[in-house]
Amino acid sequence: MSLDSFIKKLEDDSFYYSDYDFVTNSQLGLIKKDVRTYKMMRDHPEFRLETFPMIFGRAYHVAMLEPNEFGDKVKVFNSATRTTKGYKEFKVNNPDIPTIILTKEYDRIMRMQDVLFSHNEVNDLLQPEGEREVANAWQDEDTGVFCKGKADYRNGSTLIDLKTTGDGSLYGFSGSCRKYGYDRQSAFYMDGFDCDEFVFITQEKEKPYNVSIFYAGEEFLQRGRGEYKYLLDTYRRFFIDNEEVVEEHLVMDTLI
Repeated sequence: MSLDSFIKKLEDDSFYYSDYDFVTNSQLGLIKKDVRTYKMMRDHPEFRLETFPMIFGRAYHVAMLEPNEFGDKVKVFNSATRTTKGYKEFKVNNPDIPTIILTKEYDRIMRMQDVLFSHNEVNDLLQPEGEREVANAWQDEDTGVFCKGKADYRNGSTLIDLKTTGDGSLYGFSGSCRKYGYDRQSAFYMDGFDCDEFVFITQEKEKPYNVSIFYAGEEFLQRGRGEYKYLLDTYRRFFIDNEEVVEEHLVMDTLI
């Protein structure tokens, strides 16, 4: 299969998330935690649990970036919780529905949508002619590892990532960047998509659903690039060149 054909297949989320031959930023996060964790999740996809933030995040992204496809990709179930018999039966009887949210969650997403697009700066970034859910694949020049990514939005040479957050202040979101490796993500995507700029649009998940815009600075990108290069090399050592054995890996370090 040619690389172009592979990239085309990546547009299908089920293929994108089931393929482990090309490394993603999220997988690098697992490798950072421990190569044993990455191997377990790779070999046993049934261990990957779907959490509420994952469900809500998918629905939010569709509503903001692909509103015309919301009815096809997301279903709304009228229930107070996910523990009701009706909800559980609906989920079992509709295995092909990728994302199911509750009515109260849908109402919140619609209010967030109104707030997000009330900002001219957001509309300027998310222009209609831009590309949404853009997939790409590439080979890292330094390590030879094949990588892939799916960007929320591309506007020319600018990549834009939409994030929900508990704290959209500069201090709060900076903490989220450190905790979740957003610096690594931005550098990984900028290099892989050959873009010049990376922008985060953040929105708080609670009223009044504050919106903020953050640009990835050079120091931020350099830190993220150093980390993703190190993790790709770790992947190479353990899973390509077999220089080290996963099962023999043991973390030993000094706490400071």
